[in-house]
Amino acid sequence: MFADMHSIASFCGKLVSAELYIGDVPEEKTIPALAFPPPRIADSPGNLASFRKTYTLVIKVFEGSDSKAFTAAESIADAIRYPRYRIPCLTEDGTATGEFIRIDKLDLQMGGSGEAHLTLEWTRQIGFDRETYEKVNTLTVMERVKSDA
Repeated sequence: MFADMHSIASFCGKLVSAELYIGDVPEEKTIPALAFPPPRIADSPGNLASFRKTYTLVIKVFEGSDSKAFTAAESIADAIRYPRYRIPCLTEDGTATGEFIRIDKLDLQMGGSGEAHLTLEWTRQIGFDRETYEKVNTLTVMERVKSDA
């Protein structure tokens, strides 16, 4: 999985005491648990130098009852809202980079018995690969330019 997923999972794991599942969720899971399945990714052109990727992640919160699942999901949602919808970015080894993931949209709804779904949406602007060329250092003109005079 990529660094954004690990950053979000680490952020949520510090807020709720639960088992974390990143990627596939096993049939036999411990309760309470937070599941981070792969996000949905939609891309679009950004500008002449980059394109935009929009990520939609549905965090599944599993608890013993509906009210506990809702309360846990709402506490995670509030922890994202209060620092202006920013989640600190981490490297693969867990070191803070100083950058943030800016959450554009946050949605909370009940999923099933003892399950709440917290949907996060964020965008990344990614630069195109640029072709490199050798620069011209010297230009020598061997012919004279004809003038009308």
